[in-house]
Amino acid sequence: MLDTKTIQEAVEGLKEQLIAERRMLHENPEPSGAEVQTAAFIAGEMKKLGMEPTWLKEKVGAVYVLDTGRPGKTLALRADIDALSMPEDENNLVGKKVCVSKVSGVCHACGHDGHAAMLLAAARILAANKDKLNGRIIFVFESSEEMPGTSTSSLIKQYLIDQKIDGIWGIHLYAMMDVGTVSVQGGPRMSGAGSFEIRIVGRGGHGSRPDQSINPVVTAAEIISKFQTIVPLQIAPDEAGVVTVSCIQGGDTWNIIPDTCTIRGGIRYFSVENYEKIVGKMRAITDALCAANDCTPEYVSMPKSMFPVSNDPELAKLAAAAVEKVCPGTVKEEPAWMASESFGVYQTVAPGVLAFVGIRNKELGSGAPHHNVKFDMDENALAIGAAATVQVASDFLG
Repeated sequence: MLDTKTIQEAVEGLKEQLIAERRMLHENPEPSGAEVQTAAFIAGEMKKLGMEPTWLKEKVGAVYVLDTGRPGKTLALRADIDALSMPEDENNLVGKKVCVSKVSGVCHACGHDGHAAMLLAAARILAANKDKLNGRIIFVFESSEEMPGTSTSSLIKQYLIDQKIDGIWGIHLYAMMDVGTVSVQGGPRMSGAGSFEIRIVGRGGHGSRPDQSINPVVTAAEIISKFQTIVPLQIAPDEAGVVTVSCIQGGDTWNIIPDTCTIRGGIRYFSVENYEKIVGKMRAITDALCAANDCTPEYVSMPKSMFPVSNDPELAKLAAAAVEKVCPGTVKEEPAWMASESFGVYQTVAPGVLAFVGIRNKELGSGAPHHNVKFDMDENALAIGAAATVQVASDFLG
């Protein structure tokens, strides 16, 4: 087991490199599924530590194994590395950012640049001190976390199953928490999610004779209105759920009734039971109102369960004690976040904790929401996250 002072001194010694690497990744973002240079950089740095990549998808997503050579448990440490396909404002909430994307239309507006940099720093410290550890550490650098349909999460999940991991740890930098705070509490932390697309098929015609047509727009409007009753009537008041209709498309002009109208949106939930309730009720409402209005529903896509993130209570206790040791006074409780994350997939394999590490600093101008053009971070959070990762790994492996 590593001495806490050793960890603190090692992180302090790497702080400038940690910040520099985060800025380099921020200035050179790559969107989901295209993280070729990002993954190559990580591979180069991990090779210096004696770890070769096991590529899980086309040179963009890889895992690395640190084997201490002594029997013990296996812990996975995970970071996501992709950026978002969106522009970036050179200003945060109060002024100029310290670094800005150099790639038009792509930016790190969710903190994944920091996630990758923190895990690299932790890997350096753990590799340098592997003689004080038992078991194995698997470093996971995940591609395409922002795009569930192309994510490497399913490949990573199978790899972790094959490796028989005993636990998994990850960090999400969090704009709603002040820098200098860390949340590792047990229970629900981030919601499950899924998108839906439903096409309502009617019969088009002239706008002056709706009696000679079957108007799918009217039916879609009824369905959308009824969807708003699902959560308050089906989900317990002390739980959370969301049904969001964000797009309706039907027709092109004022006097022509279209043949079809399409509804798109998404759902969020903290339990699979609530997910099933929501999706079941959506189908029941759609089928019933289509039947009443002589329309036909086509379920182009319905939500696939993106697992909610729920921290294991026992591992959360270990993590809280570890973080308090290495970063005294930082542990705090924080409400669950309705955003979604692929980390929940890995928690179906082994007990896991996803920590929130605060990055908000009003004086520096950080605190804009994730996926916002003004998103920024207080880079002092990076050392906290790296130290927490090393201490948790040390305490877990002994």
